[in-house]
Amino acid sequence: MKKIIILFVFGLLLIPDMLAQKEANNWAFGQNIGLTWNTTQSLTATGLLGTTNATLDGLPTYMYTSIVTQEGCFSLSDKDGNLLFYSDGKTIWNKNNAAMANGTGLTGHDSSAQSGIILPYPGSADKYIAVAININWTNGLSCSVIDMTLNGGLGDVISGQKNIALSGGSGGIGESVTSIRHANGVDYWVVAPGRGNPSYLNAWLVTSSGVEATTPVVTQAPSGVTITHSSACGYIKFTADGKHFAWGGNDATFIYGDFDNSTGQFSNLRRVAGLVNTYGLEFSPSMKYLYIGGTKVLYVFDFDALLATSDPTTVTPKYFSFGVDRNTPQLAPDGRIYMCAYQQRYLYVIDNPDEYDNLKIYQLPNTFLGTTGQCRIGLPSFAASWFNIVAKASPFVCTENSSKLSLTLSLIGAVDIPDRLVWDFGDGSPTVTQSVGVTTGTVTFSQYHTYDAIGAYTIVITPYKADGTELAKTEIEMDVKDCEIRTNRMIRQDLQNSVTKTINR
Repeated sequence: MKKIIILFVFGLLLIPDMLAQKEANNWAFGQNIGLTWNTTQSLTATGLLGTTNATLDGLPTYMYTSIVTQEGCFSLSDKDGNLLFYSDGKTIWNKNNAAMANGTGLTGHDSSAQSGIILPYPGSADKYIAVAININWTNGLSCSVIDMTLNGGLGDVISGQKNIALSGGSGGIGESVTSIRHANGVDYWVVAPGRGNPSYLNAWLVTSSGVEATTPVVTQAPSGVTITHSSACGYIKFTADGKHFAWGGNDATFIYGDFDNSTGQFSNLRRVAGLVNTYGLEFSPSMKYLYIGGTKVLYVFDFDALLATSDPTTVTPKYFSFGVDRNTPQLAPDGRIYMCAYQQRYLYVIDNPDEYDNLKIYQLPNTFLGTTGQCRIGLPSFAASWFNIVAKASPFVCTENSSKLSLTLSLIGAVDIPDRLVWDFGDGSPTVTQSVGVTTGTVTFSQYHTYDAIGAYTIVITPYKADGTELAKTEIEMDVKDCEIRTNRMIRQDLQNSVTKTINR
């Protein structure tokens, strides 16, 4: 009997995960307050300052946490949004709300403005570095290494790697600390400013060998660009691309300028004075606007305009008056900016922080933060997010057939924005360069490729920044099979129908 050949054609849709800011999906702050974006809700919010009432979708939901902090706090989740741990700068609690066995007695303080920050340990998938900072200008800056493989996967601070002092910095160091990724895409900087006259910006390098704890890069601010010892509290944050920063004091001023994340040096430092108060601050998702919260006030600056001028007095901010103490704006995974309402069970929310001329500001319901806890002054501080792509599956395709491969990138607030993607299909064919063309939001990119021979191939997708810096790549294992099936002509029709279903599914 004559045999025929029927060819199966598979249209493969491969969708790896890009880090979608899920490391910030769970917040712990105030008095036993937690919020999670893993489960969201819709609520009717009260419009403020000319904004009409509205129903807001995608709002986080309340969860209990063990934290009780007046100001600073920081937390971290894994890439899928599962809570790992949180801290007030003194104690680290695991996802079960229990203090880590070796996670007490850190050098931070619950009345330190930021109290600390978490960053990944370069070169390790299971370790993190918790930086803690004390109140006022006590120079109580240290780091501790957390290993999530300890205590049955609940994590703990590694013995002998706790409260490692970060020394060598200049100025009065306290309350303000942050972190930003190095230009090489692997290492990090821990940055803590030094108050006084003159003022300083200190940057400690973090590599796979740990923190270079005694040899920071120190930048002295120019004369007149100062935040003094009398202003012991205020936040410091970077723009998502790591190129610029702002640092607020408590004496109606803030300093801003440029940062070279390859050298750790700061430059073009300028000072804005004459405000009512400057405590917390945050950048909008596009990095175009700077939000500064103080005692019963909120300022919104056109940050592009500030960067473009040598005289910041020429840039007039928007001004809003609130009836609460020390607004602390914090960008969330949903792209909104939230602010605490002191000793209340609700938050304020800016629904559209990149619409400078049409801001929508709301007060959330009085039960938003549960029925027992209270908001204090601070919301969690996060290091600028690190860019990553993670493959989910090891699919297969058929020889001699064009297969569609896709990946989805979420760029909301990402620290390193890719300019292009380079696809290497692992079979010796020429690489394909694909332009990204966006700087925020979520977008899917696709390529079609045909493999000529069976075997196992590794697809490598490498993102590059506009300056040519290579970012973290992803690898996808692809199994290429011979999908020819030899069969009897009498069952050809059924197989053809199966092929049609396969193609269309």
